[in-house]
Amino acid sequence: ANVADEVARGDFCEATIGFRDEAQGRVLQQVFDQPSFRCSLTPDPTGVEVCGALKNVVALAAGFADGLGLGGNTKAALVRIGLCEMRLFGELLLGGMRQDTLLHSCGLADLVTTCYGGRNRKC
Repeated sequence: ANVADEVARGDFCEATIGFRDEAQGRVLQQVFDQPSFRCSLTPDPTGVEVCGALKNVVALAAGFADGLGLGGNTKAALVRIGLCEMRLFGELLLGGMRQDTLLHSCGLADLVTTCYGGRNRKC
């Protein structure tokens, strides 16, 4: 869940590394993990990709809600429903993804960051 200027300032942020080979995942974690940039691992690279792509679609809906002047309750409902749809997409169309991937930074954290502060909601 990262906004580039916050990463550049050294604000705390985190990222998820999806791996097929745990040893390679650990190497990447060692390279990128820093005190202000936490890297977690998951053996679900497909789930990480699904989260990274679909959160942008949900962010567009959040931006539409902002543009229409709808309130925080509506936006929160869109984010929650969007998270459920991301899970269903991963299950039904991709043959499954790990449910806990949605709780990594690539899932819920990235979704919230993008819907409330990312550039995709401003399109």
